[in-house]
Amino acid sequence: MPSLIARALKTGSRLIVRHQPSSSKSLVRHLRLTMGNPPLVTLLPRGVKRTTFHEGNIKGDWLRVEQPGQVILYFHGGGYVCGSPKTYHNLCSRLAKALQADVFLPVYRLAPEHPFPAGLNDALEAYEFLLRQGWRGDQISVAGDSAGAGLTLALLLALRDRERPMPKCAVVYSPYADVTLTSPSRLHNDSTDDMLSYRMLEVGMGTYVQNGDYKNPYASPVYGDYTGLPPLFITVCEQELLRDDAYRVAAAARAVGVEVSLLARDDLLHVWPIFVPFLPEAREDLEKVVRFIGAH
Repeated sequence: MPSLIARALKTGSRLIVRHQPSSSKSLVRHLRLTMGNPPLVTLLPRGVKRTTFHEGNIKGDWLRVEQPGQVILYFHGGGYVCGSPKTYHNLCSRLAKALQADVFLPVYRLAPEHPFPAGLNDALEAYEFLLRQGWRGDQISVAGDSAGAGLTLALLLALRDRERPMPKCAVVYSPYADVTLTSPSRLHNDSTDDMLSYRMLEVGMGTYVQNGDYKNPYASPVYGDYTGLPPLFITVCEQELLRDDAYRVAAAARAVGVEVSLLARDDLLHVWPIFVPFLPEAREDLEKVVRFIGAH
């Protein structure tokens, strides 16, 4: 049985976030209103410092430790239309502390004002920024949740295709990896997902990919070739709309020899691991992510 806090989050998400938008404009307005603000409480662990960064086209938040041995590049979620690095300070500061890693959370351009592939181009630029800072590929981990997880997977494919240094591993929480809506769980789990509705994804696909190229692997990474990608840690809730995206990514990666760790939880909610330190299940699973990154 989920914890009391998990049940409260599920109820709150169903009442506040889950929506039946009538149009792209309605969807964007709703998501930016309900998901565009940072949490009311941000608790940074001792030894982690937060700074903002803006240089040229690179903008974002740093969470730094005194003597980092590695760096994590984290992409926020928000359906490619909303979201902010500030929402993830609780999660990423704990990754920084546990792994003695600096974490960079870039700002990337959002649809509908900046449709695909603007966000991916910004992700590539953020990764190249870390390389210019002197970090090697084998010192970099990439992570993200929901749309940020989809962007993480697209970034890996793009780096491989461009023959750029690959990161050592990647973590993707509930990846939004198929904007074509073909995953069966899109319909099967429409009544059980506490945060997302089928209608939100249906409207969102054209908001993000405005040229109709929905099966482009950089927009829908489930259609990508995962040959040569680094180890993946994937989380998903069995009751969420994006369940099959996670399973399809895991299957495609394993089919070509990529190491995959898949954590599927029952009766939680979309991207539950981001709700640290308040959600007990998120605290428990953070330890698994830390062990995964630390082992690579």
